[in-house]
Amino acid sequence: MVILLTSAFLFLGLIAIAIYFWQKPANTSQTIELPQPPQPRGLFDFSVNQLRTPTDIRPPEDAPKVDKQLFEEAINAIRAFQDSPNRNSTAKLLHITALSDDAKNYGRAIELVFLSWRDGSLSDLSAADLKALINSEYWVLSSRTRTSGAGFVLKETLSSANRELERTNNAN
Repeated sequence: MVILLTSAFLFLGLIAIAIYFWQKPANTSQTIELPQPPQPRGLFDFSVNQLRTPTDIRPPEDAPKVDKQLFEEAINAIRAFQDSPNRNSTAKLLHITALSDDAKNYGRAIELVFLSWRDGSLSDLSAADLKALINSEYWVLSSRTRTSGAGFVLKETLSSANRELERTNNAN
């Protein structure tokens, strides 16, 4: 019985090997044609030794332009703030200068507000309110302006203003 069982397994194994070789393709010399890979390219569209002419360099199209109406509003806001520095004129000054999307002008407006706040002529605005106003109007500036070189200087101005306002809040 053991011999019959062993010979049956051996016979089934031989049949499985025969079917495997029978299904295998007979001609192994056939090659599969793969498409050619694309030619390697560099990150930039010009070669290392190729010079670019200055006419190829164009200024960005979304570069900030000075709007005459916004400029006039900024001048009027500065004058109104200098005539009567109060909560309303401060908010208007900071908002208009932030809308101009110029980090230098916004920094100058902050310095102008701080001069008035330090000398006491801006008494109806607490340190916490001034800090919130300055920081909230900062986010009106575009991300391009905030990340520029002038934006870095503005961040330094904001940082020193925040430190000074924090000391004032903690002293009260």
